[in-house]
Amino acid sequence: MVSSAGIALTACPECVAAITLPLALFLLLAETAVGGAATVVYLRQTAGLTQGFLKFIAVTYALVGSLAFLTVLAGPPGAYHDRLGIDSTAAASLVFLQGLVLLALVGHVVVVFRQSTPSRTSWLITLAASLLLLIGIILALAPLAGSGPGIAAIALTVLLSATVLGAATTGMLLGHWYLVTPALSNRPLLRSIVVLLVGLLLQALAYPLMLRGLAHSSGSLTHPLSVSPQLSILWALGAVVLPLIATGLALPTCRLRSFTSTTGLLYLAMIALLPGQLVGQLLFFVAASA
Repeated sequence: MVSSAGIALTACPECVAAITLPLALFLLLAETAVGGAATVVYLRQTAGLTQGFLKFIAVTYALVGSLAFLTVLAGPPGAYHDRLGIDSTAAASLVFLQGLVLLALVGHVVVVFRQSTPSRTSWLITLAASLLLLIGIILALAPLAGSGPGIAAIALTVLLSATVLGAATTGMLLGHWYLVTPALSNRPLLRSIVVLLVGLLLQALAYPLMLRGLAHSSGSLTHPLSVSPQLSILWALGAVVLPLIATGLALPTCRLRSFTSTTGLLYLAMIALLPGQLVGQLLFFVAASA
C-alpha cells in the first residue's frame, strides 16, 4: 500500500520523476549490463567474435556493472516502497543480486584474459546471475501492476529494455571494432542490428500496453501517456522514433560493408536510446503513482 507521502506525490509528476531518478538510473545500467552480456553470448554462438573484442567487451560490461552496483548501493530500491508501493523484499534483494552480477562479470573478465577460449561455465554463470537480477527487478515492480497480465507486461518490458540496451551498446562498440579490422565478416554486426531493430519494434508495442496494465491505470492506452506529456514525447522520440530511424538506416549500410556509416548510425541510435530508456523508466514510475 502506498503511504500518505506517496499519495501526496501523485499530484506532482515532476516530484515523482525527480525522486525516482536514482532507481531509474540503476535499472538503465543494470539492464544494459545484463542485456549486453546476453547479446555477446548470442553473437559468439551464432556469428563468431574475435578474442580481442571479447576481452574488450568483457571489461566494458564489468565497468557498466560496477556503475550499476554503486548506484543501487547509494540508493537502495527498498527505500521506494512507501513512495511507489513496490515489493520491499524483492527491491531490497537487488543490491545483493547486482553484486552477484558484478562478481560474475569480473570473474568472466579474468577467464577471458587467462584463456584463449573462454569456458562455457563462465558464460553460464554470467547469464544465470543476469537472469536472477532480471527476475528480482520484475518481482520488485510486480505490485505496480493491476493484474496477472499486467505483471506479464512488466516482465516483457523489462526483458525488451535489456535487449535493446544490450544490442545497441554491443552493436555500437562492435562497429568501432570493424574500423580497426575492416576485413572481418559483417555477420555479427548484422545480427546485432537485427536484434536491436526487432527489440525496438516490440518495445514500442509493449510499453504502452504495460502502462495500461498498471494498477492505477484507467484501462486506456492514452491515459498513462497523458499523465506527463513531456515525458511521453521524450520517450517516443528517444526510445522509439530516433533509434528506429538510425537502426533502420544502419542495416543496409552494414550489408554494403560501409562500417563507418554503420557505426555512426548505431552511435546515434545509442545516444538517443540511453536517455529515451531512462525517461521511459521515469514515465513508468509517474504513471504508476498517478
